[in-house]
Amino acid sequence: MSNSVLLIVNPNSSKGKGSKKAAELTKYFKEKHYGYDEVHTTGIGHAEALACNAVKDGYDTIIAVGGDGTVNEVLNGIMKSGFNDKVKMGIIPTGRGNDFAWCAGIPTDTQAAADLIIKGSCKKTDIGVCFGTDNEDGRYFFNGTGFGFEPMVNFVASEFKRLNGMPSYIAAFLKILMKPPKGYKLKMTIDGEVRVVSTQQVSVANGIRMGSAFKLAPNAEIDDGKLDLMYTNKICTGISLIALVIKFLSGKVSTDKEAFTYMNAKKVELEADSLVVPAHSDGEVFTKAGDKFSLEIVPGAIALFR
Repeated sequence: MSNSVLLIVNPNSSKGKGSKKAAELTKYFKEKHYGYDEVHTTGIGHAEALACNAVKDGYDTIIAVGGDGTVNEVLNGIMKSGFNDKVKMGIIPTGRGNDFAWCAGIPTDTQAAADLIIKGSCKKTDIGVCFGTDNEDGRYFFNGTGFGFEPMVNFVASEFKRLNGMPSYIAAFLKILMKPPKGYKLKMTIDGEVRVVSTQQVSVANGIRMGSAFKLAPNAEIDDGKLDLMYTNKICTGISLIALVIKFLSGKVSTDKEAFTYMNAKKVELEADSLVVPAHSDGEVFTKAGDKFSLEIVPGAIALFR
């Protein structure tokens, strides 16, 4: 280890644009005489392993150069390493949506994001953790975990070869609109209060936005020690489903009390009758079909350059 800073670069982020932005970043760091070591990821899960090993090797600053998926993996690597609170994390957004970077006020301009790190502008930041089907040991998240309709859109959007960013999410929505989810009957326990709901989507968020433009938790703050919980109150199809998505885009889910339930929580538990519920965490697959989930906030868990 020649430096205390490690860049974990996903060269394939944003359909390969990450490699070009990473080159711009390393050139800028060298111009500013900012010392670092650099490694590149080669596949799913590699960034998490690299981050975990980096903490154990003594790096005190770990920078994720990639999209929301890379950021999520680096976060999990740090949190699962037995880290101490001296470890700091940075984000250089080079991805498809860069939703959490947007929520945290981290600019997509590479040099501007790098300046936050060089200046040492670091703040304690909340994270969430979700336990459940296919992830019994838990998965940490910066931005949010979604169940039902929301992860279906994420999963389909990631399959497009040529579309990127917001267009990929719109195309995914239109595809799912042809055969939308029928909804789920869930037993929900919210900070100890039990309720049974029929819903098409549940979002448990730390940040405001998912999918490049969908403001699923418009009142969320990433350092308030709370999760924002939103779920739909009825099952929608066709035109009514389009109207619902328009409200996601406009950030009106917290004010439309007929269509949505919106509240704060510190712990949320979900239980379905069978393995039917898809879930994502920070846009990445949590499970394609689950039945039990438990989520909670971890206040001020990590020091983030922002």
